[in-house]
Amino acid sequence: MIRLPDRIELSGLALRPPRLEDAPALFAWASDPEVTRYLGFAPHRDLEASRAVLRRWEKAWAESGGRLLPCRPLPFLIEAGGEAVGSLAVTALRYGYELGYALRRDRWGQGLMPRAVAGLAEALLARGAVRVTATAHVENTASHRTLEKAGFAREGHLRRYFYFPNLGGYGDGYLYARVAPG
Repeated sequence: MIRLPDRIELSGLALRPPRLEDAPALFAWASDPEVTRYLGFAPHRDLEASRAVLRRWEKAWAESGGRLLPCRPLPFLIEAGGEAVGSLAVTALRYGYELGYALRRDRWGQGLMPRAVAGLAEALLARGAVRVTATAHVENTASHRTLEKAGFAREGHLRRYFYFPNLGGYGDGYLYARVAPG
């Protein structure tokens, strides 16, 4: 079972566990319809919705101690310039470890997410993971670029695989993976 540290330092950013006091920062991106467009949840309507998510995330860390438990996401916040600007979670699944992420819109295009995704993938691979995956809606070209810059390769087209509440139904996605050498 892989155990991740509670802080991963990367070039110009860090991944760390979420805290309840991060609610205003989380709300800044989780309430933005453009950020959540291709995600599996509707935008947060108020700060209490963000607090509720953070309580669940804090509980995930408290229960796991950084260990990746089957089918239980372990969320990190992405910190840049001393502030939380996004989230990046990893879930242990049957065929590897899956990543999911979101970034505040005013931080798009700055190379933060490719660094965060690559950094977490490298931490997983260094600890014995064989396969790290992520999926993205077929129209989410920014996410495709993020994954490719992070060293992931597109492996397949998943038809009607995701439910996108912000798009009003099921949609197709691309599967990306980064695998250990050998």
